[in-house]
Amino acid sequence: MKSIFFGVIIICTLAGCGNLKQESPFAAGTDMITLAMPFRMEGIQSVLHLDDYFTDPQVVDSVTGREGLSFHLDKNTAQVVVTATMEHLPLYSEIKFWVGGKAYSVLIEKAKRAKFVFTFDPKNKVYRDVRITGQMNNWNRNATPLSMKAGVWQAELDLNPGRYQYLLILDGIEGLDPNNPEKVDNNIGGFNSVLTLGQTNFKGCPELVPRSFNRNKIIIDFNNAPDKIYIFWQNFRLPVQYIARHDDNVVIQIPAEAQTLDRSFIRLWSYNDAGTSNNLLIPLQKGKVVTSSKLLTRQDKEASILYFLMVDRFNNGNRSNDQPIDDPDILPPANYWGGDLEGITNKVYEGYFSNLGVNSIWLSPITQNPLRGYVEYPAPHRKYSGYHGYWPVTLTTVDHRFGTSADMHALVRSSHARGINLLLDYVSNHVHEENQLYKNHVGWATPLNLPDGRKNIRLWDEFRLTTWFDTFMPSLNHDIIEVVETISDSAVYWIKEYDLDGFRHDATKHVPEHYWRTLTRKLKKEITQPTGKRLYQIGETFGSRELIGSYVSSGELDGQFDFNLYFDARSIFALDHESFVRMNQSLMESFTYYGTTHLMGNITGNHDLPRFISYASGDLKFGEDQNEAAWTRKIGVTDTVGYYKLSMLTAFIMTIPGVPVIYYGDEIGLPGAGDPDSRRPMKFNDLTALQQKTKEKASRMANLRKNRLSLLYGNFDVFQVDDQTWVYGRTYFDEFTLVAFNKGSSARQFEIEIPDRFGRKILKSNFGAVVEARDGKIKFTLPPYSFEVIGN
Repeated sequence: MKSIFFGVIIICTLAGCGNLKQESPFAAGTDMITLAMPFRMEGIQSVLHLDDYFTDPQVVDSVTGREGLSFHLDKNTAQVVVTATMEHLPLYSEIKFWVGGKAYSVLIEKAKRAKFVFTFDPKNKVYRDVRITGQMNNWNRNATPLSMKAGVWQAELDLNPGRYQYLLILDGIEGLDPNNPEKVDNNIGGFNSVLTLGQTNFKGCPELVPRSFNRNKIIIDFNNAPDKIYIFWQNFRLPVQYIARHDDNVVIQIPAEAQTLDRSFIRLWSYNDAGTSNNLLIPLQKGKVVTSSKLLTRQDKEASILYFLMVDRFNNGNRSNDQPIDDPDILPPANYWGGDLEGITNKVYEGYFSNLGVNSIWLSPITQNPLRGYVEYPAPHRKYSGYHGYWPVTLTTVDHRFGTSADMHALVRSSHARGINLLLDYVSNHVHEENQLYKNHVGWATPLNLPDGRKNIRLWDEFRLTTWFDTFMPSLNHDIIEVVETISDSAVYWIKEYDLDGFRHDATKHVPEHYWRTLTRKLKKEITQPTGKRLYQIGETFGSRELIGSYVSSGELDGQFDFNLYFDARSIFALDHESFVRMNQSLMESFTYYGTTHLMGNITGNHDLPRFISYASGDLKFGEDQNEAAWTRKIGVTDTVGYYKLSMLTAFIMTIPGVPVIYYGDEIGLPGAGDPDSRRPMKFNDLTALQQKTKEKASRMANLRKNRLSLLYGNFDVFQVDDQTWVYGRTYFDEFTLVAFNKGSSARQFEIEIPDRFGRKILKSNFGAVVEARDGKIKFTLPPYSFEVIGN
């Protein structure tokens, strides 16, 4: 009888039975104003910060949940202590925050970390000191000493499943693990040993596939049925009357409340015994599934395509503000070149960014920098200007060499008028010694001199939260509340004053998490809550995926740059002998850390790294000193295959989940070694035929991504992967996109079996391949070093 009664409720709800009236289970207020990211447990017990989710934590009356978890709410500290009360906690659970009788829900993800004992058998050799350095400890040479037990060196590690590159340090000498045959080219002239722990693929895990929809229902298909599925509308888990679960799909009723919102989202997660599924993000417009990219706006940050430019090196629009430093010790590559805000505005008016297909611009810092040069602390002690903007002398004024406040307002207005977002690079970690903030409060800086006599300079991992970048750049002590308040207030000022759309945050990992929580809370309360504006914050952290991901949460940043994925992509697309199998493994590992609907940045390169094309063309070797190469020889593009490899990299970042980021000049194949050679002036005119062709491919790829919802919100399937070829697909309801790469030096034929429901649709290529479709398969051939995007 219970089963029959439940079925009647489902049928009536989905059919919209006439007189059945129920109180809405969804809160009408805006206590939780942004989509809540899942809360990841870090062990048996974790602390959840209420202000990560609520602008006013005091509105929360109580918290509840089930499935092996207990919750202790402390309203004084605005924290909830989450404790696992059963040995085998489900992979996903739920916590409910009760506000005025209604419940907001947040997904809880079980900690995947497990204890692992790493051992090293010296095999009759005697060592006094053994250590491990690698991705498991962010390459900190001093973090993990091993102890001798029963004739074997060992250390207990607490690690997530995945592949970890590492080296052993035997009596101070760094090298491969002689007992481990698995190794990988580190692409800097050597190899690293590889440790593999736990499951590193999605075999047997459930897959959620957006199938179809009508006016008020959505059907999601299953591959490998989930044991449990979690379905949310906004920050509310849908009650059972909104869901009809079947063996191979689930039918979801869209809440009527969605009709009152211009943009809301259906979100799904699931798991079975094999592991977790992909997660889905389905945008709704006034309660209907978004089916056209024309409905997307600047507020849809999931559809962002970023273009990063260095203001001084991009375009000179006003030569009257040119002011290079008159110092013969500052060589031209390290001095000002005259680029300014007016020059960027001119390119906005010309349609450069719109034609390229990007819809967001990330500006390098524009705060006032010093008027003279400074000598870099490390040898060979070269002298630089602050052309790059990362030496802030002020916190809230525009550097006069870049323009005026009026110029900045004009740039924002012109960009917004063309549907382009503006993100500002903001420095929270440090100031320049000339900054009045430091002069007035010297004690607000971290110590420069260490107790052991060393200078605390560029000790990136050993003293991550206190190290200075140079002797003239004091790092700020964010344990001092006045520092946190001052720096975060200055950041909010930029958003309020110029109507900016978000930030790129410099040196994220060198600033403690409580600062990012403070800044994000202020932005939500002072910007998002009163205006509804969806800001995008992305950070810069070099380190392990775990370290990078620790700053991505509802209370901190929306995303960070996925440098681990980029470094793998750089070597695999640039070097013929590297395998796509490794690339696929790397992408799957990013999915396990960040999900499949993340807002992580996928880059073609950046200002701190040599240009990709210089590696791909062979003009720069992976094992050489990239910065010395910048000063000792001219780096060009000797082997033109580099252009084709660069286009493959661009196609890759444009077709995977995340936010693609083009570093200025990569759309044309601008070469360069390390800093400052990777920061050459942008080139707009007199492009070679290959540069123009590379630009056209980049533009076509960006516009494809912008206009195909499957590349923005679709699930991800791998159809084929081997050393030289890789084929994957993205599906969003009736839209299917297939992406294929051939990194080999000869042509390759492909025969790919596609999903049944697309078997009879007409599939077209976008880059010239002839596609033959028959019997549920498509055939095509790709030339060497090429890619193709095929869709219905």
